[in-house]
Amino acid sequence: MPKLPFAPSARRLTALLAVCLVTAFTQARAQNPPANPAPAAAPGQSSGKSEPDAKANDEILAKAGKLYYSTTKAGLAGFDCAVHPDWRKIFLSAGKASAVAADDPRIVLLKPVKIALHARLNGSSSLDWAAPATPDKPLDQSSIDLLEQMHQATEQTLTGFLQFWTPFADGSAIPASAQGLEITKTENGYILNAEQGGTAVTEVLDKQLLLKQFKVVMKQATVDFAPAYKSTDKGLLVNSFVAHILPAGAPPEKAQEMRVEIGYQSVDGFPIPSELFMNVVNRGEFDFVLDGCTVSRQAK
Repeated sequence: MPKLPFAPSARRLTALLAVCLVTAFTQARAQNPPANPAPAAAPGQSSGKSEPDAKANDEILAKAGKLYYSTTKAGLAGFDCAVHPDWRKIFLSAGKASAVAADDPRIVLLKPVKIALHARLNGSSSLDWAAPATPDKPLDQSSIDLLEQMHQATEQTLTGFLQFWTPFADGSAIPASAQGLEITKTENGYILNAEQGGTAVTEVLDKQLLLKQFKVVMKQATVDFAPAYKSTDKGLLVNSFVAHILPAGAPPEKAQEMRVEIGYQSVDGFPIPSELFMNVVNRGEFDFVLDGCTVSRQAK
């Protein structure tokens, strides 16, 4: 049984994207107070941003923050769902064949696997993978290898997705304070910049305070990330991303494009993902349906 060539590439790409964004949020954005506060100004000298400027910036961020749905404000701690991958689509996108039969041996092998996602918004998400026992017909080594390969690819893809989805769903993509940030007003809106520990983050907001671009520059790669939102009665809810990932030193044309679309369902009043589509352009596609979900609330 042939191996799936797409899985390792998708796994590495998703992991890189997650690492870039998580590192950016924890290092460059968590600067309250700033890591390198400005020295006190000498008598008669300006100390930089005036108090009115700082207050105005805080007001801008507060106004922006109110536009977006926040799992944190809503009290969502996590959710648990059964996961149903579209294995046929995965194999079609990964190989060069024009068709994959519904009874393809790989699909027959993978379809009975029970998969459960335990999404935790604090970063401790995990995946259960339960392949059915076949004592009367032991699996050959290639089948065992394929099951493990797809287990690892599925787990790292879904937990990686949760790591870069969470900051845009919990409201932390819009900082609560301007402290440690450089905020510049432009003709088209605002630009937020932060830098710490070799990581630089730039966020671009339009005139309506909609987050249009999130760019992370690290030593190993640059991620240029564009989220899109849909309007709901609970606020703006992120429903797609386009990311361009460029390894350090590589020419711009070598950037890898990744597209993510998210469908939602309401469970106990919380909007949580119901379908996840990930397309690593010219590499392959993942399509997951999440159902049978339950939610957990934050402890009071």
